[in-house]
Amino acid sequence: MLQIAVCEDEQADRDNLIGILKPLLDKYTEEYRITNFTSGGELLQSDDRFHLIFMDIMMEGRNGIETGQELYSQNHSAKIIYTTNFGQYCMDAVNTVHAFAFLEKPVSAEALEEQLQAFLRQCRKEEVRLEFRNVSYEENGVQSEKPTLLLPIDTILYFEYIKAKKKVKIVTENMVYEYPDAISGLEERMQPYGFEISCRGILVNLCNVAKIKGYEIILKDGGTVPLSQKRVSQFKKMLNEYIHNMDEHNGV
Repeated sequence: MLQIAVCEDEQADRDNLIGILKPLLDKYTEEYRITNFTSGGELLQSDDRFHLIFMDIMMEGRNGIETGQELYSQNHSAKIIYTTNFGQYCMDAVNTVHAFAFLEKPVSAEALEEQLQAFLRQCRKEEVRLEFRNVSYEENGVQSEKPTLLLPIDTILYFEYIKAKKKVKIVTENMVYEYPDAISGLEERMQPYGFEISCRGILVNLCNVAKIKGYEIILKDGGTVPLSQKRVSQFKKMLNEYIHNMDEHNGV
């Protein structure tokens, strides 16, 4: 479950941020919790370990930079996105807090979605697990079912829609699963994690692509999936953007 903190002393700004954030989280993730704080001191007193923190810089008492410095010393993995009207503080946040991003007030849905997608892509390194329900699979010749399956994103090679069954096949290096879903909804859900349609009904994990050869995608495990002629240009563009984004966030 994603643990998210919103630290903002102005109620109007807090309500605006959460009002935009919740629909985006509902769109991209299934399990999350948002906890509100009205001061840096209140946030620092929490025993929760947050994955993502939205924090105002100018707050009464301990400001966002001071709070961020203390948070960073306690938890290097927490990502802080500052919301501010004071750009002069951004350098301090970069140098001392290692802030993930900045959002200018009033926060817009477009800017917030862009940073949320970047955060979710970054989370892949920490093996964020996605939940799939009513999953069936075969193991050692025995057909089995699981009401809930949690899979690290990077273990998924691709999804394939099985029209006759109205199910989606999840292909990993070692297993194949099936569960009821539509490819259109799945495509939207997986977009921030770096998945792209290669041809009708197949959604490929870009982090597991080794190379493209003609109208075929070679995966890192040696397997292949088809790439339709009309999607070659778009798929290559998205793959290049994905590699660039990963290099950028890894400091390459």
